[in-house]
Amino acid sequence: MPPKLHALVSPFFLTRLRLRKGIRETVALAGPTGKLIDIGCGQKPHRDLFPGITAYEGIDFEGFSANKDFQTGRPDFQFPKSYTDDWRLPFNDASYDHAAAFEVIEHHPEPAQLLKDAARIIRPGGYVFLSWPHIFPLHEEPHDYFRYTPHSVRRMAEGAGLEAVHFIPTGGLWAVMVTLLTANLAQFHERGGWRGIIGILAYPPLLLLQYLCVPFAGCVNRTTVLSYVALLRKKPVR
Repeated sequence: MPPKLHALVSPFFLTRLRLRKGIRETVALAGPTGKLIDIGCGQKPHRDLFPGITAYEGIDFEGFSANKDFQTGRPDFQFPKSYTDDWRLPFNDASYDHAAAFEVIEHHPEPAQLLKDAARIIRPGGYVFLSWPHIFPLHEEPHDYFRYTPHSVRRMAEGAGLEAVHFIPTGGLWAVMVTLLTANLAQFHERGGWRGIIGILAYPPLLLLQYLCVPFAGCVNRTTVLSYVALLRKKPVR
């Protein structure tokens, strides 16, 4: 099945639809140009949302988690073996205009250090584009460590020399409920055997439910949020 078609029947179709909408809105707000580094980039699934970026580069581990829902792509750089000791990216200070880390910060055991080093490698006034799940099942275990509110990210950003410009909640109660249903069914299916057969039979109505939820997925409140996209800015030198 081609990757684009596979994404349309994915248990996480609604989640990714809302995430990409949030990233698109954040990029439109910032209008980034120049050179960007995507930290924990995987297959760089969101590079097409940055039309003003002339050099979109990515870094990840050698055995990064490939996702069949995306077109094939690879990181440009690998984290050095020392990364899990000092959490320092192998780039000089201010060597990029902007940085991004999409669905990464919940997997990083030292999230404050991630933001500090992202701030180090971008120029003053540059942006950090960030996204993370808020109400979402455990995934990529055992490397799923945290869930964050905007308040905690704002606090970490300030400590890293970044100012929080904007937060976008990607989905509310309806999106949360549908995502939890489809994600748990997918996990049930992955256990194989009779569970795999039941998962396949039960999935079509839940896929339809994802599509029916699309018009309502953006109805959000302050307390029940599927995920967030944040725009952070490195404070200019004064």
